[in-house]
Amino acid sequence: MLEWFLRGGPVMYPLLALSLLGAAIVVERLLVLRERNFLDPTHLAVLGELLAAGDFARAREYCAGRTGPLSILVTTLLDNRFAPYDELKELLEDTGRHQLRFLERGLGVLSTVVAAAPLLGLLGTVLGMIQVFEAVSLAGAVRGEQLSAGIAQALITTAAGLIIAIPFLFLHAYLESKAQGLVQAIEARTWEFLHLVRRPQAEG
Repeated sequence: MLEWFLRGGPVMYPLLALSLLGAAIVVERLLVLRERNFLDPTHLAVLGELLAAGDFARAREYCAGRTGPLSILVTTLLDNRFAPYDELKELLEDTGRHQLRFLERGLGVLSTVVAAAPLLGLLGTVLGMIQVFEAVSLAGAVRGEQLSAGIAQALITTAAGLIIAIPFLFLHAYLESKAQGLVQAIEARTWEFLHLVRRPQAEG
């Protein structure tokens, strides 16, 4: 593997950096985007009890002591609970979109890794072919080892770029889908809480 890396030429170093960056983002997002981090059953139970009891002040205080999209959405709900329904719905949807961007943090960089890796591989291919043609132009003929070195560099960098880009492409799609699914689940819980918050007003 080390020999393969060295034969790929200087472009292999930025490709290695891209692969490490992409791997770090994927691991971090996989650890963060776990449902229990955002929809903890204990957290949901406490909020449900407080909202069902109409203790909105304590519910807001409970949310203030915790981070995450659910706490932010419930706080938005409580702060605007007297707003017209359509306006409140729009506020919650807008807040949900902001939280989606928070959950997708780093995925833009991962998308750049996916796009840049094949381009760097192509650059390595071009550099490898230039090496071959330079050897031909200087010597009038190219020796077998010079030809094989240039072609090896061209093929290795192309392969490395694709090897990096293809898995990260699928991982990016998975993480993006995971983030969207979490936001939808959080919004669904918030809509359940909405009925608890607005129920006293509706009955009155």
